Amino acid sequence: MPPRVMLPPTDADARRIKRSRVVSYALVVLAAIVFSMRPELFGDPQSQPAHALLHVWRIVVGIVLGVAALGVQVAVGVQWRNGLRRAAEHDDVPPGNRPAPDR
Repeated sequence: MPPRVMLPPTDADARRIKRSRVVSYALVVLAAIVFSMRPELFGDPQSQPAHALLHVWRIVVGIVLGVAALGVQVAVGVQWRNGLRRAAEHDDVPPGNRPAPDR
């Protein structure tokens, strides 16, 4: 497989990528906080019948936050690739290597 050439992002794309990374890191940190919560923080499990639900919801919320962080990165990557593809379609130069001038 030939190596791919990736163009550097434009200034607007670089800002979007940076913001998406910050949002993703924040979501991952929130997921880590949710996963690290100890059930004892919310009271005695014997006195609260909904305490078992707390275990389930803590795991579900943590997984949803982690998937959301991944989704942000995928969405921004797809958007950037589509922008590159649209920019390439507007060029009049066909893809691939140019022929040598002596041919």
